[in-house]
Amino acid sequence: DVRARLGLPEDALLGVGIERFDYTKGILDRMHGVDALLTAHPELVGRFCFMQAAAPTRSKLANYQSLQEEAEALAREINERHGGPFEAIRLVARHHDPEEVFELFRAAELCIVSSLHDGMNLVAKEFVAARDDEQGVLILSAFAGASRELGEALIVNPYDAYAMGEALYWALTMEEGEQRERMRVMREQVEARNVYRWAGQMLLDAARLRKKQRIMRLIDKERGRG
Repeated sequence: DVRARLGLPEDALLGVGIERFDYTKGILDRMHGVDALLTAHPELVGRFCFMQAAAPTRSKLANYQSLQEEAEALAREINERHGGPFEAIRLVARHHDPEEVFELFRAAELCIVSSLHDGMNLVAKEFVAARDDEQGVLILSAFAGASRELGEALIVNPYDAYAMGEALYWALTMEEGEQRERMRVMREQVEARNVYRWAGQMLLDAARLRKKQRIMRLIDKERGRG
């Protein structure tokens, strides 16, 4: 259904990115990665499509409006360079409901999270949570906090377009068995390290800090007596 809506053949290879238009998300960098992939592996032209869902945000600010315009121009340039039966990059600048997002996740061969700087990034975890078929490959920036937990993803430097292109090729040619092994470990990690565990860890850390401060006050008091 997803491929039909995008005007793609049923056997087309699909990659997705789900972000808002923000400089920290590395949207332009992942497009350069797709460009590098198709330049190095022209046999994938007409076989692979990258669909970027990007919700406009702070569009009244000139910098954010400029980013969207730059992304649209770059997508056109890459599509012209790698002409085929369908666009290599499909940029959809609108908000997507959760149901649409999870449908895209389940339809894709891979998901790219190429953050230039991110505290955690829940998109990476949502992609993993969506893949109850234990298939699909996550390509994850080393600069996203999620990379510390999801080590079975393909970890990339988003500033290195060639390396990202090769990671894309690895993802598209990865055997199902390896996909399953990687995804199974990541799904277990996402299930275990949920919001309840995070909140509990925060409380434990706060308790340890209070205990440490109490000990330090006692030490200071003993030193004062000495």
